[in-house]
Amino acid sequence: MLHRPFAYSSPLACVLALGLALGGCSNVDQGSGSASGSGSDSDGSDSSALLDVEPDPWLTEVYKPVQEQASQMSVADFLAEYPTPAFLDAVSYDAMTAVGLPEIAAHVSMGPEHDKVLAQNGFVAVADPNGQNFAWTYHDLYYNDLPVLITTDSILYALHASFDAILMELEKSVMVDEIDKMLAEMHAQLASDLGGLPAGLEVSARDLDVYLAVGRTLMTGEPAATVTGAEAAMEVERILTAADALQPLDISLFGVDVTYDFSQLKPRGHYEEDPILQRYFKAMIWLGRTDMQMITFETDGTPVFNRRGLDAAFVTNLLLTGSGADARWGRVNKIIERLIGERDSMGPQDMVKFMAETGVASYGDLAAADDDALFKALAASPYGIQRIMSQIMFTDPTDPQIVLPRVFLLMGQRFTIDSYVFNNVTYDRVQDLRTGTKVTRMLPSELDVAFALGNNAAAPHLVPELDSFGYQGVLHELRFLIDAHPSDFWDMSFYNGWLAAIRALADAADFDQRPQAMRTRAWADKTLNTQLASWAELRHDTLLYVKQSYSGGNGCEYPDAYVEPAPAFYDKMVHLGGLGEAMADELIADGYAVDNVKTYFASFAGTMGTLGTIAHKELEGDALTQAEFDFLRGAVEQELVGCGEVLWDGWYVDLLYDYAKVDEFVPVIADTHTAPTDAVGNPVGWVFHGATGRPMHLVMTVEDCSGVRAFVGPVSSFHPVLTENYQRLADSEWRAEVQGGPQPRPAWASSFIPE
Repeated sequence: MLHRPFAYSSPLACVLALGLALGGCSNVDQGSGSASGSGSDSDGSDSSALLDVEPDPWLTEVYKPVQEQASQMSVADFLAEYPTPAFLDAVSYDAMTAVGLPEIAAHVSMGPEHDKVLAQNGFVAVADPNGQNFAWTYHDLYYNDLPVLITTDSILYALHASFDAILMELEKSVMVDEIDKMLAEMHAQLASDLGGLPAGLEVSARDLDVYLAVGRTLMTGEPAATVTGAEAAMEVERILTAADALQPLDISLFGVDVTYDFSQLKPRGHYEEDPILQRYFKAMIWLGRTDMQMITFETDGTPVFNRRGLDAAFVTNLLLTGSGADARWGRVNKIIERLIGERDSMGPQDMVKFMAETGVASYGDLAAADDDALFKALAASPYGIQRIMSQIMFTDPTDPQIVLPRVFLLMGQRFTIDSYVFNNVTYDRVQDLRTGTKVTRMLPSELDVAFALGNNAAAPHLVPELDSFGYQGVLHELRFLIDAHPSDFWDMSFYNGWLAAIRALADAADFDQRPQAMRTRAWADKTLNTQLASWAELRHDTLLYVKQSYSGGNGCEYPDAYVEPAPAFYDKMVHLGGLGEAMADELIADGYAVDNVKTYFASFAGTMGTLGTIAHKELEGDALTQAEFDFLRGAVEQELVGCGEVLWDGWYVDLLYDYAKVDEFVPVIADTHTAPTDAVGNPVGWVFHGATGRPMHLVMTVEDCSGVRAFVGPVSSFHPVLTENYQRLADSEWRAEVQGGPQPRPAWASSFIPE
């Protein structure tokens, strides 16, 4: 019989909830992740809390064979399992004779090193030391009457810039005020309830006093008085001092000693410049990362019940409902859930269900509840299981894999597939499945995410890492699990929809129809660059909420523009626009004035549909209509009016939600993974970032029945960045680095970006 602690909504949900190994579904401990169990006030480890159920057929019939294959997979087997298409070694035509190339080459300052790459691959990226942004680049190309390439990079950049602006607008108009009032109302309710608390809940009240006072102080910038006395006030001061220092510190809260990574409180992304958003960021990091651990685990996986943590979680919900602040929580949670996704922890909605299941409806019920009964009920439920390790935790390589605690968070950070990948390919989650041993791979590679999201071209570049750490079996399982997700998963949130669009860039269904330049190995690397730059922008925009991991026909008439033919990508972008419209409709129904957001996404979807139609026609060799010609010629227009005022117009400009920022230079950076130590245990505080730099020019040649033509357009520049001592780079710091000179690129990018 297979032991499973509760019924899952789907077999795939079971696997993702409890980890990669099939054994993960056989024990409540497995996959809950990593934490120190020391410091709990009370304990218990009665494994009879687990339920005895029949194994799910999907696990035994579908997933188990994949696991067995993974457990024996060599690097050669892995590469054979994920082949790349039949790449061309070189284009068959003379790219150097392309119509329009001399003018393009002079404009973008091509040198002999660029000519060599262009002649072989039919395209080349040319770094632009003065590149500002995509709109300016398009305007410059049109102004100089050059044949323009409409790139997927530019579309994804517009998506990022607009999503970031929309999220900021929602935060400032709705979420900041709701969180501020929620915390104040909960704290006032705690003060009101203190006199009537039953014996035994005083410690939880003190813990929550500290928790809420810290959150309110971070939120407002003004000291929030504690309501339980001087001891709580001293602890608040200690925590706030650590928050200012932005370094890890050992603290004890909710009955457990933890090493808290206060470096996460540094405002980054679009929260850096605005004082209101700075404070909101700090408060939400505190609320999203400060957990109430209800079940912890010893080194050997033995569960330890922490009644103090569970009491605090119960009381938190009683404060929410008693004060009426649960409505505010619900409004903010709904926005985050629709934009980013589900929590990776137990939250207030889950606690409402758990309270009903256990019959705890008041402080008196809680004080009278039996430890063993509460522990068994929690252990037999899905509540509090984590899939991503996101705190500083230490473990010996010879010890069993760490088991993450069951936790409650008021505004818990969100589960995302890319963080799940990083979590499972780094210490101490990653294993060589052939031997079952943990491997000390402390840092992920950006290519791990690219491969897991469907790009087989990432696999050969990972061979050195696979040879060193032998984790190809883990990547195989991760890829299988992600590919197995049904369409409703990708529609669950805007974040997932964005990832689906990135995945579509690796769709090879139309490979044989593509222009020769797009069938070279170098183009596959260009696609990696596009995907990863957009992924970095996605992580930048959502870093507050995402849980970070810790270790043709006969027609020959062509316009002076060409759309990068990636039909599957444009189809996904149309769908993403629909998701944005649906999200706006929900917010409008809830009383929020976001009609402009709905209008934006409707226009976005329409533009993506037009680009998709043109891309399909390019691959099929069909002639474009006059309207489509006119569309391609009208991407960006600029007019000087009045005293030097610049007016922007065109369909590309319309893809940018905030017109005021159309001409800003905005390279971005986001920290995505933290490694406290190196492989031998030395403290290093490594922080792995994904970043974008200055846009580059992409010169691409296309052969048609009239000959070879050249086009030029803007593309993104991806940069992996590693810092030490828990340094988390903000956009302004990264921008200064970029403005100071060229930044290192990944080695795999050299195939199409000659330096």
